[in-house]
Amino acid sequence: MNKPSVIFIAGERQHAGKTVASLGIISALSKQMDPKDIGYFKPVGQELVKLPSGERIDKDVRIVQEFTGLEMPDLAILSPVRVVDGVTRDYIAADNPNERTRAFEQAVVQAKERLSHKKIIIAEGTGHPGVGSVIGMSNAHVANLLDAKILYLVGGGIGRTMDELEVDLSYFAHHHSHVGGVLFNKVLPSKVESMRAVVNEKLLKRTFPEWDPALGVFGYMPTVDYLNNPSMQLLAKSFREARIIENSDRGAWQKPCQKVNVITQGSDSFVPEGHLAPRDIAVLGAASHRRLKRVLDFNATLPNEKLGGIILTCAKSEMPNAIASQWLAESGIPTLAVTADAGEVDQVVYKAFTNTKLQLYDKQKHEQIVQLFETHFDVQRFMNKFVR
Repeated sequence: MNKPSVIFIAGERQHAGKTVASLGIISALSKQMDPKDIGYFKPVGQELVKLPSGERIDKDVRIVQEFTGLEMPDLAILSPVRVVDGVTRDYIAADNPNERTRAFEQAVVQAKERLSHKKIIIAEGTGHPGVGSVIGMSNAHVANLLDAKILYLVGGGIGRTMDELEVDLSYFAHHHSHVGGVLFNKVLPSKVESMRAVVNEKLLKRTFPEWDPALGVFGYMPTVDYLNNPSMQLLAKSFREARIIENSDRGAWQKPCQKVNVITQGSDSFVPEGHLAPRDIAVLGAASHRRLKRVLDFNATLPNEKLGGIILTCAKSEMPNAIASQWLAESGIPTLAVTADAGEVDQVVYKAFTNTKLQLYDKQKHEQIVQLFETHFDVQRFMNKFVR
Protein backbone atom coordinates (compact mmCIF):
# COMPACT_ATOMS: atom_id res chain seq x y z
CA MET A 1 0.00 0.00 0.00
CA ASN A 2 1.37 3.41 -0.98
CA LYS A 3 2.00 5.93 1.75
CA PRO A 4 -0.31 8.96 1.69
CA SER A 5 1.00 12.30 0.51
CA VAL A 6 1.21 14.69 3.46
CA ILE A 7 0.78 18.41 2.75
CA PHE A 8 1.74 20.69 5.62
CA ILE A 9 0.03 24.09 5.57
CA ALA A 10 2.39 26.71 7.00
CA GLY A 11 1.99 30.48 7.15
CA GLU A 12 3.95 33.66 7.73
CA ARG A 13 2.16 34.35 11.02
CA GLN A 14 -0.84 33.59 13.17
CA HIS A 15 -4.10 34.31 11.33
CA ALA A 16 -2.37 34.03 7.96
CA GLY A 17 -5.30 31.93 6.70
CA LYS A 18 -4.15 28.35 7.34
CA THR A 19 -7.59 27.07 8.37
CA VAL A 20 -9.23 28.86 5.44
CA ALA A 21 -6.62 27.29 3.13
CA SER A 22 -7.20 23.85 4.65
CA LEU A 23 -10.96 24.15 4.09
CA GLY A 24 -10.53 25.51 0.57
CA ILE A 25 -8.00 22.89 -0.49
CA ILE A 26 -10.10 20.07 0.93
CA SER A 27 -13.10 21.41 -0.98
CA ALA A 28 -11.08 21.66 -4.21
CA LEU A 29 -9.60 18.17 -3.78
CA SER A 30 -13.04 16.72 -3.06
CA LYS A 31 -14.07 17.65 -6.60
CA GLN A 32 -11.10 15.69 -7.98
CA MET A 33 -11.20 12.56 -5.82
CA ASP A 34 -13.30 10.66 -3.31
CA PRO A 35 -13.45 12.68 -0.06
CA LYS A 36 -12.97 9.40 1.80
CA ASP A 37 -9.38 9.46 0.53
CA ILE A 38 -8.66 12.84 2.17
CA GLY A 39 -7.49 13.12 5.77
CA TYR A 40 -6.87 16.12 8.00
CA PHE A 41 -5.28 16.78 11.36
CA LYS A 42 -3.73 19.58 13.41
CA PRO A 43 -0.43 18.29 14.84
CA VAL A 44 0.13 21.15 17.31
CA GLY A 45 -2.78 23.24 18.58
CA GLN A 46 -3.11 26.21 20.90
CA GLU A 47 -6.76 27.31 20.85
CA LEU A 48 -8.86 24.52 22.34
CA VAL A 49 -12.56 23.69 22.54
CA LYS A 50 -14.29 21.09 24.68
CA LEU A 51 -15.88 17.98 23.19
CA PRO A 52 -19.08 16.45 24.66
CA SER A 53 -16.80 13.91 26.34
CA GLY A 54 -15.09 16.73 28.21
CA GLU A 55 -11.82 16.30 26.34
CA ARG A 56 -10.30 19.45 24.84
CA ILE A 57 -8.98 19.55 21.27
CA ASP A 58 -7.80 22.22 18.88
CA LYS A 59 -10.67 24.32 17.59
CA ASP A 60 -9.61 24.00 13.94
CA VAL A 61 -10.13 20.23 13.99
CA ARG A 62 -13.71 20.80 15.04
CA ILE A 63 -14.15 23.49 12.36
CA VAL A 64 -12.88 21.20 9.58
CA GLN A 65 -15.13 18.38 10.74
CA GLU A 66 -18.16 20.69 10.79
CA PHE A 67 -17.69 22.15 7.33
CA THR A 68 -16.03 19.47 5.19
CA GLY A 69 -17.88 16.29 6.12
CA LEU A 70 -14.60 14.32 6.07
CA GLU A 71 -14.53 11.04 7.94
CA MET A 72 -13.07 12.09 11.30
CA PRO A 73 -14.28 9.53 13.85
CA ASP A 74 -11.71 10.24 16.56
CA LEU A 75 -11.20 13.97 16.91
CA ALA A 76 -8.92 13.66 19.93
CA ILE A 77 -6.37 11.65 17.91
CA LEU A 78 -6.43 14.39 15.24
CA SER A 79 -5.29 17.00 17.76
CA PRO A 80 -2.30 15.18 19.26
CA VAL A 81 -0.27 18.02 20.83
CA ARG A 82 -2.23 20.65 22.74
CA VAL A 83 -0.23 23.56 24.07
CA VAL A 84 -2.43 24.74 26.93
CA ASP A 85 -1.46 27.23 29.64
CA GLY A 86 1.52 25.96 31.60
CA VAL A 87 2.84 23.47 29.04
CA THR A 88 5.69 25.71 27.90
CA ARG A 89 6.65 26.71 31.43
CA ASP A 90 6.60 23.09 32.64
CA TYR A 91 8.66 22.01 29.64
CA ILE A 92 11.37 24.56 30.34
CA ALA A 93 11.47 23.63 34.03
CA ALA A 94 11.52 19.87 33.39
CA ASP A 95 14.61 17.78 34.11
CA ASN A 96 13.96 15.73 30.97
CA PRO A 97 12.58 18.09 28.27
CA ASN A 98 13.86 15.88 25.46
CA GLU A 99 11.68 13.03 26.71
CA ARG A 100 8.67 15.34 26.57
CA THR A 101 9.53 16.27 22.99
CA ARG A 102 9.76 12.58 22.09
CA ALA A 103 6.30 12.04 23.60
CA PHE A 104 4.93 14.90 21.50
CA GLU A 105 6.60 13.45 18.41
CA GLN A 106 5.15 10.02 19.09
CA ALA A 107 1.65 11.46 19.41
CA VAL A 108 1.98 13.26 16.07
CA VAL A 109 3.29 10.15 14.31
CA GLN A 110 0.44 8.07 15.76
CA ALA A 111 -2.07 10.58 14.40
CA LYS A 112 -0.52 10.26 10.96
CA GLU A 113 -0.63 6.47 11.22
CA ARG A 114 -4.35 6.60 12.00
CA LEU A 115 -4.77 8.30 8.62
CA SER A 116 -2.44 5.96 6.73
CA HIS A 117 -5.35 4.55 4.69
CA LYS A 118 -5.89 7.96 3.09
CA LYS A 119 -4.30 9.09 -0.18
CA ILE A 120 -3.78 12.69 0.91
CA ILE A 121 -3.38 14.14 4.40
CA ILE A 122 -3.69 17.86 5.09
CA ALA A 123 -1.67 18.73 8.22
CA GLU A 124 -2.38 22.27 9.40
CA GLY A 125 0.44 24.18 11.09
CA THR A 126 0.11 26.75 13.84
CA GLY A 127 1.37 30.35 13.93
CA HIS A 128 4.55 31.36 12.10
CA PRO A 129 7.17 28.77 11.06
CA GLY A 130 9.05 28.87 14.39
CA VAL A 131 6.02 28.52 16.66
CA GLY A 132 6.38 25.46 18.87
CA SER A 133 10.18 25.48 18.81
CA VAL A 134 10.31 26.15 22.56
CA ILE A 135 8.99 22.60 23.10
CA GLY A 136 10.93 21.13 20.19
CA MET A 137 7.90 21.12 17.90
CA SER A 138 8.33 23.99 15.44
CA ASN A 139 6.37 23.88 12.20
CA ALA A 140 9.55 22.99 10.33
CA HIS A 141 10.32 20.11 12.71
CA VAL A 142 6.76 18.76 12.57
CA ALA A 143 6.72 18.90 8.76
CA ASN A 144 9.98 16.93 8.68
CA LEU A 145 8.61 14.44 11.20
CA LEU A 146 5.67 13.82 8.87
CA ASP A 147 7.84 13.64 5.74
CA ALA A 148 5.56 16.36 4.40
CA LYS A 149 5.78 18.84 1.59
CA ILE A 150 5.04 22.37 2.80
CA LEU A 151 2.57 24.74 1.20
CA TYR A 152 3.53 28.17 2.50
CA LEU A 153 0.95 30.98 2.80
CA VAL A 154 2.18 34.53 2.46
CA GLY A 155 0.29 37.81 2.19
CA GLY A 156 -0.27 39.70 -1.01
CA GLY A 157 2.06 42.43 -2.23
CA ILE A 158 5.50 42.67 -3.79
CA GLY A 159 8.22 44.07 -1.53
CA ARG A 160 6.82 42.92 1.80
CA THR A 161 5.87 39.53 0.35
CA MET A 162 9.35 38.87 -1.01
CA ASP A 163 10.88 39.99 2.29
CA GLU A 164 8.69 37.51 4.19
CA LEU A 165 9.64 34.74 1.81
CA GLU A 166 13.35 35.53 2.26
CA VAL A 167 13.11 35.12 6.03
CA ASP A 168 10.81 32.12 6.27
CA LEU A 169 12.20 30.11 3.37
CA SER A 170 15.65 30.55 4.94
CA TYR A 171 14.25 29.10 8.16
CA PHE A 172 12.80 26.08 6.36
CA ALA A 173 16.03 25.61 4.39
CA HIS A 174 18.02 25.70 7.64
CA HIS A 175 15.87 22.85 8.95
CA HIS A 176 16.10 20.95 5.63
CA SER A 177 12.33 21.07 5.21
CA HIS A 178 10.70 20.41 1.85
CA VAL A 179 8.75 23.45 0.63
CA GLY A 180 6.75 22.64 -2.48
CA GLY A 181 5.45 26.10 -3.18
CA VAL A 182 3.49 29.11 -2.06
CA LEU A 183 -0.05 30.39 -2.02
CA PHE A 184 -0.44 34.17 -2.03
CA ASN A 185 -3.27 35.05 0.31
CA LYS A 186 -5.37 38.13 1.11
CA VAL A 187 -4.38 39.98 -2.05
CA LEU A 188 -6.26 43.22 -2.74
CA PRO A 189 -8.65 42.34 -5.61
CA SER A 190 -7.41 45.32 -7.64
CA LYS A 191 -3.81 44.07 -7.30
CA VAL A 192 -4.27 40.40 -8.23
CA GLU A 193 -3.34 40.71 -11.90
CA SER A 194 -0.41 43.07 -11.33
CA MET A 195 0.96 40.76 -8.64
CA ARG A 196 0.52 37.73 -10.89
CA ALA A 197 2.54 39.51 -13.57
CA VAL A 198 5.45 40.31 -11.23
CA VAL A 199 5.58 37.81 -8.35
CA ASN A 200 5.41 34.50 -10.16
CA GLU A 201 7.29 31.23 -10.47
CA LYS A 202 9.89 32.84 -12.70
CA LEU A 203 10.73 35.42 -10.01
CA LEU A 204 10.77 32.78 -7.26
CA LYS A 205 13.15 30.58 -9.25
CA ARG A 206 15.49 33.51 -9.86
CA THR A 207 15.34 34.75 -6.24
CA PHE A 208 15.50 31.34 -4.55
CA PRO A 209 17.57 29.15 -6.91
CA GLU A 210 18.57 26.87 -4.03
CA TRP A 211 15.13 25.24 -4.00
CA ASP A 212 15.19 22.19 -6.26
CA PRO A 213 12.67 21.39 -7.56
CA ALA A 214 11.66 25.02 -8.03
CA LEU A 215 8.90 26.52 -5.92
CA GLY A 216 5.43 26.38 -7.39
CA VAL A 217 2.72 29.04 -7.20
CA PHE A 218 -0.81 27.72 -6.69
CA GLY A 219 -2.92 30.84 -6.56
CA TYR A 220 -3.40 34.51 -5.80
CA MET A 221 -6.31 34.59 -3.38
CA PRO A 222 -8.11 37.94 -3.23
CA THR A 223 -9.54 39.28 0.00
CA VAL A 224 -13.22 38.48 0.48
CA ASP A 225 -15.73 40.82 2.08
CA TYR A 226 -16.55 39.92 5.70
CA LEU A 227 -14.43 36.72 5.67
CA ASN A 228 -12.17 37.96 8.47
CA ASN A 229 -14.79 40.03 10.30
CA PRO A 230 -16.26 39.03 13.67
CA SER A 231 -19.91 38.63 14.57
CA MET A 232 -21.54 40.27 17.57
CA GLN A 233 -21.76 36.82 19.15
CA LEU A 234 -17.98 36.58 18.97
CA LEU A 235 -17.53 40.15 20.23
CA ALA A 236 -19.71 39.34 23.23
CA LYS A 237 -17.05 36.84 24.33
CA SER A 238 -14.26 39.39 23.88
CA PHE A 239 -15.29 41.65 26.78
CA ARG A 240 -14.66 40.88 30.43
CA GLU A 241 -18.08 42.25 31.31
CA ALA A 242 -20.81 42.35 28.68
CA ARG A 243 -24.56 42.32 29.14
CA ILE A 244 -26.64 41.19 26.18
CA ILE A 245 -29.76 43.19 25.39
CA GLU A 246 -32.12 40.43 24.31
CA ASN A 247 -34.03 40.58 21.03
CA SER A 248 -35.87 38.12 18.83
CA ASP A 249 -33.45 38.03 15.89
CA ARG A 250 -30.91 35.45 17.08
CA GLY A 251 -29.50 34.95 13.58
CA ALA A 252 -28.33 38.56 13.48
CA TRP A 253 -25.84 37.80 16.27
CA GLN A 254 -23.96 35.36 14.03
CA LYS A 255 -23.58 37.58 10.96
CA PRO A 256 -20.12 39.10 10.39
CA CYS A 257 -20.10 42.84 10.92
CA GLN A 258 -18.51 45.45 8.70
CA LYS A 259 -16.95 48.61 10.17
CA VAL A 260 -16.91 50.08 13.66
CA ASN A 261 -17.99 53.67 14.23
CA VAL A 262 -17.34 55.25 17.62
CA ILE A 263 -19.93 58.02 17.80
CA THR A 264 -18.38 61.09 19.44
CA GLN A 265 -20.57 63.82 17.99
CA GLY A 266 -22.98 65.62 20.32
CA SER A 267 -26.64 64.69 20.19
CA ASP A 268 -27.51 67.94 18.40
CA SER A 269 -24.96 67.49 15.59
CA PHE A 270 -24.98 63.69 15.15
CA VAL A 271 -26.43 62.60 11.81
CA PRO A 272 -26.38 58.77 11.36
CA GLU A 273 -26.62 58.96 7.56
CA GLY A 274 -23.16 60.46 7.37
CA HIS A 275 -21.49 57.89 9.61
CA LEU A 276 -23.24 54.50 9.50
CA ALA A 277 -23.87 51.88 6.84
CA PRO A 278 -25.48 48.41 6.82
CA ARG A 279 -23.68 45.81 8.98
CA ASP A 280 -21.71 48.55 10.80
CA ILE A 281 -21.29 48.56 14.57
CA ALA A 282 -22.26 51.77 16.36
CA VAL A 283 -20.40 52.47 19.63
CA LEU A 284 -21.93 55.11 21.92
CA GLY A 285 -22.48 55.84 25.58
CA ALA A 286 -25.16 53.87 27.42
CA ALA A 287 -26.69 57.13 28.68
CA SER A 288 -26.85 58.68 25.17
CA HIS A 289 -30.56 58.04 24.65
CA ARG A 290 -31.11 60.80 22.07
CA ARG A 291 -28.25 59.60 19.89
CA LEU A 292 -29.38 55.99 20.35
CA LYS A 293 -32.88 56.89 19.16
CA ARG A 294 -31.39 58.47 16.03
CA VAL A 295 -29.37 55.32 15.35
CA LEU A 296 -32.45 53.14 15.72
CA ASP A 297 -34.58 55.42 13.53
CA PHE A 298 -31.83 55.30 10.87
CA ASN A 299 -31.70 51.50 11.10
CA ALA A 300 -35.46 51.33 10.48
CA THR A 301 -34.99 53.16 7.17
CA LEU A 302 -32.47 50.66 5.79
CA PRO A 303 -34.28 48.62 3.11
CA ASN A 304 -32.34 45.35 3.25
CA GLU A 305 -29.27 44.82 5.43
CA LYS A 306 -29.58 46.40 8.86
CA LEU A 307 -26.89 47.57 11.26
CA GLY A 308 -24.55 44.84 12.46
CA GLY A 309 -24.67 45.79 16.14
CA ILE A 310 -24.59 48.38 18.88
CA ILE A 311 -22.13 48.52 21.76
CA LEU A 312 -23.15 50.75 24.68
CA THR A 313 -20.18 51.92 26.72
CA CYS A 314 -19.86 52.85 30.42
CA ALA A 315 -23.03 50.89 31.13
CA LYS A 316 -24.09 50.76 34.77
CA SER A 317 -26.73 48.35 36.03
CA GLU A 318 -29.54 50.84 35.30
CA MET A 319 -28.23 51.69 31.84
CA PRO A 320 -29.66 51.60 29.31
CA ASN A 321 -32.94 52.43 31.00
CA ALA A 322 -36.15 50.45 30.53
CA ILE A 323 -37.39 52.56 27.63
CA ALA A 324 -34.10 52.33 25.71
CA SER A 325 -33.90 48.60 26.38
CA GLN A 326 -37.35 48.19 24.90
CA TRP A 327 -36.36 50.19 21.81
CA LEU A 328 -33.34 47.93 21.34
CA ALA A 329 -35.28 44.72 21.83
CA GLU A 330 -37.83 45.79 19.22
CA SER A 331 -35.13 46.87 16.74
CA GLY A 332 -33.60 43.40 16.41
CA ILE A 333 -30.08 44.89 16.43
CA PRO A 334 -27.59 42.77 18.44
CA THR A 335 -26.65 45.00 21.38
CA LEU A 336 -24.04 44.75 24.12
CA ALA A 337 -23.91 46.91 27.22
CA VAL A 338 -20.34 46.97 28.55
CA THR A 339 -18.70 48.65 31.51
CA ALA A 340 -15.66 49.61 29.43
CA ASP A 341 -15.28 53.13 28.07
CA ALA A 342 -15.10 53.98 24.35
CA GLY A 343 -11.29 53.78 24.24
CA GLU A 344 -11.17 50.28 25.72
CA VAL A 345 -14.04 49.15 23.49
CA ASP A 346 -12.14 50.38 20.44
CA GLN A 347 -9.08 48.32 21.48
CA VAL A 348 -11.11 45.16 22.13
CA VAL A 349 -13.00 45.42 18.86
CA TYR A 350 -9.84 46.20 16.86
CA LYS A 351 -8.20 43.08 18.27
CA ALA A 352 -11.25 41.01 17.35
CA PHE A 353 -11.21 42.32 13.78
CA THR A 354 -7.51 41.51 13.34
CA ASN A 355 -7.61 38.09 15.04
CA THR A 356 -10.94 36.59 14.01
CA LYS A 357 -11.03 32.85 13.42
CA LEU A 358 -13.83 30.87 11.86
CA GLN A 359 -16.66 29.81 14.14
CA LEU A 360 -18.82 26.69 13.91
CA TYR A 361 -21.82 28.77 12.80
CA ASP A 362 -19.96 30.53 9.94
CA LYS A 363 -21.59 28.49 7.17
CA GLN A 364 -21.86 31.51 4.88
CA LYS A 365 -18.14 32.15 5.26
CA HIS A 366 -17.42 28.53 4.37
CA GLU A 367 -19.45 28.93 1.19
CA GLN A 368 -17.32 31.97 0.34
CA ILE A 369 -14.15 29.95 0.94
CA VAL A 370 -15.34 27.14 -1.34
CA GLN A 371 -16.09 29.65 -4.10
CA LEU A 372 -12.78 31.44 -3.55
CA PHE A 373 -10.74 28.27 -4.05
CA GLU A 374 -12.89 27.07 -6.91
CA THR A 375 -12.08 30.27 -8.76
CA HIS A 376 -8.51 31.14 -7.76
CA PHE A 377 -6.75 27.92 -6.64
CA ASP A 378 -4.89 25.82 -9.21
CA VAL A 379 -5.88 22.41 -7.92
CA GLN A 380 -4.43 20.49 -10.88
CA ARG A 381 -1.00 22.09 -10.52
CA PHE A 382 -1.24 21.47 -6.77
CA MET A 383 -1.98 17.77 -7.22
CA ASN A 384 0.82 17.38 -9.78
CA LYS A 385 3.28 18.95 -7.32
CA PHE A 386 2.17 17.51 -3.99
CA VAL A 387 0.49 14.15 -4.63
CA ARG A 388 2.66 11.07 -5.07
